[in-house]
Amino acid sequence: MKKTANYLIIFLTLMLLQACSSIAESQPRTNAEEQTLIGRYIYGHEVNTFQPCGKKEIFWVKGSNEILELMARKYSNHTAKPYDEVFVEIIGDYTSKAIDGFAMNYDGQIYVTKMVLMKKKTGTDCK
Repeated sequence: MKKTANYLIIFLTLMLLQACSSIAESQPRTNAEEQTLIGRYIYGHEVNTFQPCGKKEIFWVKGSNEILELMARKYSNHTAKPYDEVFVEIIGDYTSKAIDGFAMNYDGQIYVTKMVLMKKKTGTDCK
């Protein structure tokens, strides 16, 4: 009986920690590490990625619903089909690698707070 109670306490503690991390994840970000980044952006079904100029790493894009909807809308104005690359200038900060979902397949995540520019990709964008 005492063993069952210990397992129950451990389980409840883990559930509480998970709930706290979910609440923290849903909060707006106000990190002083924000920076202006330029690179290539791809959007499509189950894809929302950013690759900084000069880097091999690809990051999953996160942000408020307003920012993500704006980026998706602008993306469709600059592309003929899903998964085409566009050039973007964004303001945001890097966050930890995802542990689940589509985002876990990428090198990390970036939380975008502002989209400064989006345009069709050219060969000189990252030079």
